[in-house]
Amino acid sequence: MRKYSAFAFVGGDRRQVYVIAELARNGYSVSAVGIDSPEFSNINNIKICGSLSDALYDADCIVLPVPYASVLNSDNINAPLTKSEIKVSELFESGADLTGKLILAGKIDERLSALASLSGAKTADYMKREELAVLNAIPTAEGAVRIAMEELPITLHGSECLVTGFGRVGKVLCNTLKGLGAHVTAAARKRADLAYIKAYGYSGADIRLPLKDPEKYDVVFNTVPKLIIDDDMLRALREDCLIIDLASKPGGVDFEAAKRMGRSVIWALSIPGKTSPVTAGGIIRDTILNIINEQAR
Repeated sequence: MRKYSAFAFVGGDRRQVYVIAELARNGYSVSAVGIDSPEFSNINNIKICGSLSDALYDADCIVLPVPYASVLNSDNINAPLTKSEIKVSELFESGADLTGKLILAGKIDERLSALASLSGAKTADYMKREELAVLNAIPTAEGAVRIAMEELPITLHGSECLVTGFGRVGKVLCNTLKGLGAHVTAAARKRADLAYIKAYGYSGADIRLPLKDPEKYDVVFNTVPKLIIDDDMLRALREDCLIIDLASKPGGVDFEAAKRMGRSVIWALSIPGKTSPVTAGGIIRDTILNIINEQAR
């Protein structure tokens, strides 16, 4: 018998719609609140609820979206597919007994952890799972390339691209750009990363030092969630250089300076959920199943 067999999904975007449908098709009981989707009408094992208490009643695993809150430090659960507001605090004031239940969410903070602990529930952040982080880099990289293709007046083939950061997204993005025939420079801090950059055939740059020939770049992709593209770097880049920031908040660009200079900057947050919700949802589904299987051991 499955230890976790009944899920309650609270809020979420198109990724969660896919996860819900797939879990239901695989025999799990799923209730959902804060997700209005016509796709559920023809699928068994899905219960659309009008209240949190109804959704949580029989669930042993509660799934919140990524990020779980609509805005940093907000009490609103991220629920773009409904007009109704659902408060994080309501989750723990619904009257449902959460003792021993598992709460899965993206980007869990101290507040959610504390509330869950006080209620006797366990938590797990599926966004911190390595399998999700690595595979999620693929739709992120493809989405970034799509944005560049739409915004640039030139092809990526033959263009000069700078990727700042050589983590999961940076690695996949560099490989994708190289496959399209772009000239790729990757900027990193660690000597090991700079060695890998050279081994993979990219040009390398020390992210701590001023860029050499900054005026040559047609597009810059930032993947580092700290200030990298500052006032000095913005002035060094060409005025028509496109900047795409893929980093989570607070981002890696001095947005105020960029605005003053009239520079073209796109802060592309949550790309997988916007451009590849089915693929991204499949990654979340597999990660959730991995977590509950490990919890059941």
